[in-house]
Amino acid sequence: MRSTHDDSNSKKPSAPEAKRTRSPNASPETAEKILTAAIAAFAEHGFTKSTIRGIASAAGVSPGLVIHHFGSKEGLRTACDDHVFTAITESKAKHAEYAAHAMQMIFSDPGMSTKIDYLMKSLLDPSEHGQRYFEHYVDLVEDYIAHGFAGYSFRQSDDPRGQAATIAVLALSPSILAQRLQISLGTADTAETMTRLAPHLLDLYLNGVLSATPEGEPDPSGSPDSPEPTEPTDSSGGDQP
Repeated sequence: MRSTHDDSNSKKPSAPEAKRTRSPNASPETAEKILTAAIAAFAEHGFTKSTIRGIASAAGVSPGLVIHHFGSKEGLRTACDDHVFTAITESKAKHAEYAAHAMQMIFSDPGMSTKIDYLMKSLLDPSEHGQRYFEHYVDLVEDYIAHGFAGYSFRQSDDPRGQAATIAVLALSPSILAQRLQISLGTADTAETMTRLAPHLLDLYLNGVLSATPEGEPDPSGSPDSPEPTEPTDSSGGDQP
C-alpha cells in the first residue's frame, strides 16, 4: 500500500511559488484600503446609507472582495469600530505630553478628524454597535483610573464605573456638540473649538470646577483636608436634640 506520507507526486507549490501566485487583492494592504474607504463613507453618510458597492468603488476593488475580507457589512463595520477606536486611543497616548494642545493636534490631523467623525456617528447610532462603542470607551477610562495614563493619575472613587462614565461623557461631549459649540464660540471647526476648550478641560480635570462650598456643607471632592460640617444649634447656643 502506498504510504500516506509519500509526497513525491505532490503538485503543491513551494512557499516562493505560493507567494508569487497569491492575488494582490488578498493582501493586508487591500484590507486596509477597504477599511479606509469604509470609515470615510460611514463618517460622511452614516451606516444605513453607506453601501458595500459604494465602499468598494471608493477603495478601487470589487464588492465581492469586500465580502471576502470582512464577511458582511456588519463585519466590516465591526472591523472599522475596532480600527478607529485603536487609532484614537493610540493618538491620545502619543500626544498626551502636549497636555492642553493634545486634542487640538489630534483634531487638526485630517485622517484623525475623519475617524472622530466616525466615532460620533457610531456613538449616536441607536444600534448595538453604538452601545458597544460607548462601553468600549468607558472600559478604557476605567482602566486609566485604575492604572493611570501617560504619567497622570486619577482620584480613586468608591464607584469607579460611575466615575469612568462621567469622565467619558465629559470627554465625548465636545465632539457630540461640535456644531452647537462652533455657533456659541464663533469657531470655524472642531480643531479651533478644541483650541478654546482644551485649557479649560485640563484645568477642570486637574483642579475641579468649584472654588468654595456653602458654609457647613462637606467638600464634594471628599478631600480629607476639608472641614467637617458643624452640628446645628438652637437659639440659646445649646445643641439641638
